[in-house]
Amino acid sequence: MASLTFRLRQGYWTWVAPIKIKRYLSEASPAGLQIGSGHNLLRGWLNTTLYPIEPGTVFLDARRPFPIPTSSLDYIFSEHVIEHLEFEEAMAMLRECFRGLKPSGKIRLATPDLQRIIALYAKPDGDEQATYIRWIMRTFRPQFGDFSPAHAINQSFHGWRHKFIYDEMTLTKALADAGFRGIVRAQPGESEDEQLRGLEQHGSYVGNEEAMRYETMVFEATKP
Repeated sequence: MASLTFRLRQGYWTWVAPIKIKRYLSEASPAGLQIGSGHNLLRGWLNTTLYPIEPGTVFLDARRPFPIPTSSLDYIFSEHVIEHLEFEEAMAMLRECFRGLKPSGKIRLATPDLQRIIALYAKPDGDEQATYIRWIMRTFRPQFGDFSPAHAINQSFHGWRHKFIYDEMTLTKALADAGFRGIVRAQPGESEDEQLRGLEQHGSYVGNEEAMRYETMVFEATKP
């Protein structure tokens, strides 16, 4: 019965999403799409998610073609979502983002940095790494002790159901292969574009801003 209820809800979400998207695009200026909004609802943005149970959110499956007209968006933002997709699914998502953006439109992605995650094992005694490991163990794996780089790394991969964690080279190449140019790295919350500042809220969601700053890398790119 629960499965049937969910399928009915999903059918309704799928049906109503294009109507809500069309309405948003007719009113918004600039038009910004957030993929995987979770609890971080951005004012003035089209906040989308796979499970739109929060008021004001719209259904969007990032693995599928977006029900969004070509060249209709000024901005796209996605925080800690792309790592939950298989690499091939993520490439399809980036191509859809490219299609949906207007020329000179921008995408901003925040995701865990593989280099930072690997550093938990390579130099676990570093101040940042040790602090992060202890937070992971205390918060998510207290039954396994206070300090274990191996458990901390496995939490990052399997504990949060991540499917592919990027390093800088892989993510910038993926963006370039999708057609983006002007790819730059930014600090969480910071941007030269006023519309893209202060967007990341994953640290508030997990209850540790310092930990999210340690593990997160952010990239912006432009559609030519």
